[in-house]
Amino acid sequence: MTHTCEPTTASVPGDPGVPCGECPEVASLVAPYLRIIRSALSPVEAERFFVRALDAHEEERRRDGALQLGFSAYLWDGLGDSWGKSLAHTSAWEAMQAIRHLVRKAPRADLAAYLRLGLRHARELGTGSPGRTPVAVGA
Repeated sequence: MTHTCEPTTASVPGDPGVPCGECPEVASLVAPYLRIIRSALSPVEAERFFVRALDAHEEERRRDGALQLGFSAYLWDGLGDSWGKSLAHTSAWEAMQAIRHLVRKAPRADLAAYLRLGLRHARELGTGSPGRTPVAVGA
């Protein structure tokens, strides 16, 4: 079965999971990974994670055509030394790598649109949401 995506000028009516101008098919594949990030991390951590991912994406775009380390290195650096010490962090990290891989394979898909969507959802869920207790890797 072959799916084609025609660019749209607005999100799918009534579907908050499809960023403006993005293909519903790509959005349906990315959405589960956005949910993994939001469910694995506390609202504050999820917001920080999406902000740092947007920063990393922008840094990678800024250096396009030049020798560079790439998105993952910029994201890791932006998250700092405290990142990566829990299973929740590992889960969020792997979900972000999957999102990036899917979006890179889709013509005309915009990673920043999905990162902004994830950030918006993290901020919306952040008010009054209980935090998740991190489980250390190897515990």
